[in-house]
Amino acid sequence: MLRPALVFSFLIATFCIFGTVYATSGDLTLSLPTTVDMSGHQKSEIIAGEPVGFSSIITNHGTTEKRFTYVVLMLNQAKQIELQEGLSASIGSSQSFTVAQSWTPKESGTYTVQTVLLNGYLLSSRITDVIETKITVK
Repeated sequence: MLRPALVFSFLIATFCIFGTVYATSGDLTLSLPTTVDMSGHQKSEIIAGEPVGFSSIITNHGTTEKRFTYVVLMLNQAKQIELQEGLSASIGSSQSFTVAQSWTPKESGTYTVQTVLLNGYLLSSRITDVIETKITVK
């Protein structure tokens, strides 16, 4: 179940990324998620039983504040949901910040991470396309 929150899960930071793939629609963009450790540093290897974070950058290119819900889905090889989490917030005009969601894989395998921005604080229409990223857990 989607759990709206006004406070982010574990990481909020302001920064820019160059050369990153984004999902966009209107004034908001969502970057391709990267895997990070619990300190926010990029993580190249994902091990079963160890927590990992999925970090994305949300940018408001518009001139007004925007409300959104950031959603992360983790699907196993059978396309069953392993994780479904979300957070809701507002972002000011011309601002960027990083959001992240943590997950601890129980077993090795190939998983699909899906990230998307929804309009407002309740389940509603998508602001961005769904970004799908395959990951391998050892």
